[in-house]
Amino acid sequence: MTTTPALTDTRDMLVVHASIRRQFGEAPGLVRGVADGDTARATVVADHLQLLGDLVHHHHTGEDHLLWPVLQPRLPAEVAATVQRMEAQHEGIAEQQGAVTTALAAWRGTAGPDEREALATAFEALTGRITDHLAAEEEHILPLAAVHMTPAEWARLGEAGIGGLPKSQLPLVFGMVMYRADPEVIRGMLAHAPLLPRLLMPFMAPRVYARYARRLFGTATP
Repeated sequence: MTTTPALTDTRDMLVVHASIRRQFGEAPGLVRGVADGDTARATVVADHLQLLGDLVHHHHTGEDHLLWPVLQPRLPAEVAATVQRMEAQHEGIAEQQGAVTTALAAWRGTAGPDEREALATAFEALTGRITDHLAAEEEHILPLAAVHMTPAEWARLGEAGIGGLPKSQLPLVFGMVMYRADPEVIRGMLAHAPLLPRLLMPFMAPRVYARYARRLFGTATP
């Protein structure tokens, strides 16, 4: 009797992607909601956009180091080009993020209407690229990773994602990820964390994110 090998569980990536989609989708509205000249509010929103850009860059760096190099040599020739396409999309996202960074700097100090619209438009373009990339990853890459990567290799990708963040940001970022996420998947994401974070994060992270969301959106449940 032939035994089918168990698939590696990649659902944690779906949870991360859902958080990225939600945060990026809400961002242009936050920018356009800032009144002309309100530099105090513009700073709050600009800091949030900078955080989102940093998180996506960090996420993609982890994939560049621990996903593509592991996965590509194991793929059949007819699908190996899929990884190259994902890498090219990373480059396109980084290029558009550069345009957002420039627009963000111009708007942060003035909160002017022209700068506001330029930033919102640039961020919408970035969001479009990211959304397309996430969908392609979910359709093409995650099924391949589930077959061709071991659970330990996949876990290293997640551990690098957490370990590379400043400790001061961990509760906030994990709170973003936990928001509306499947509790079973969250437990799996924390399974390899040290004991104290594993026990505290499920309670601390949602509270930290709720405080952050109130400041940013005016409500703890954006």
